[in-house]
Amino acid sequence: MTGFYRTLISLLLTLPLFCGCTGSVASKNPSVTDFSKDVETTARRMVGALAEPMSRGDRDAVGRILAAERKALGAGRGGGLSQFIVLDRKGVVLVCDVPFVCDDARDYSRTDLVSRALKGKQGSHGKLYASNNKEMFLVLTPIPAQGEKDGLLGLLFDAETLTRERKVTEKEFLAMKFSI
Repeated sequence: MTGFYRTLISLLLTLPLFCGCTGSVASKNPSVTDFSKDVETTARRMVGALAEPMSRGDRDAVGRILAAERKALGAGRGGGLSQFIVLDRKGVVLVCDVPFVCDDARDYSRTDLVSRALKGKQGSHGKLYASNNKEMFLVLTPIPAQGEKDGLLGLLFDAETLTRERKVTEKEFLAMKFSI
């Protein structure tokens, strides 16, 4: 019987190797790890800058922060990041630089990505389509307030540019876990 149990334990320990369960798709691509770190760094920096003006509802200060980040992107920090959106705690657009979205204070609270980010303790991310059917990837992260969220910061990436410049595929992006 001991030989049987030894064989069974050996089989159970090596089973993940036969199943291909050696890690996530994202963990095998160093570009994904680098991209994830860049997104997390950018989001943390921006959320830190946005927290105080968001708590006051200062739309102008939020706009200046987005403009400064846009200028930094122009200096080469973009890597596929194309636009920003800041939603208030109800999911309504406060400030953004996304064409057609910024024209009025649209309510996105009922969309899946925004709803998940508003309800959860962390943000959410996923794929969406621009008005011209262009594929985009959105990462939403909470802007903290005392005990709740003051809103959400959205980082919008052009899917084609992200794949071309950062070597991150749609499947890899969707499988990512951001620690923001």
